[in-house]
Amino acid sequence: MFKKLFFVVGTFAILWLGWCAFVYTMPIVVLHYAADAPAPVVFFFNEDNRIIKDHINPGEVLEFRTSRHPDADYFIDVSLPFASRDGVEITTPFSRIDIYIGADTKITRYVTRTDYLARFTAE
Repeated sequence: MFKKLFFVVGTFAILWLGWCAFVYTMPIVVLHYAADAPAPVVFFFNEDNRIIKDHINPGEVLEFRTSRHPDADYFIDVSLPFASRDGVEITTPFSRIDIYIGADTKITRYVTRTDYLARFTAE
């Protein structure tokens, strides 16, 4: 009885760990908002016509996992339509993209990295 229970629990644990590793190693887009900003800013995150409208608070960092095997016409568009109308259009290949939003709600810079291990390290 205990052997069967141990086998079932072990199998589920291995599957869960494999799934977590699969999700954790997906390409990533990271939004960084300046800590000295006066108010939250609304952004649109458009990943291949799947649009997320949300806000980011001052000093906050948001991560978005993206498609592991994108199509040839795959794109990501990050924009700040209500604040500064700044935006960044991203195409493949990339492993990690860091987008920095300044206190004046303008995109100050973005860094694209293509090496696999960049997914796990912050700049």
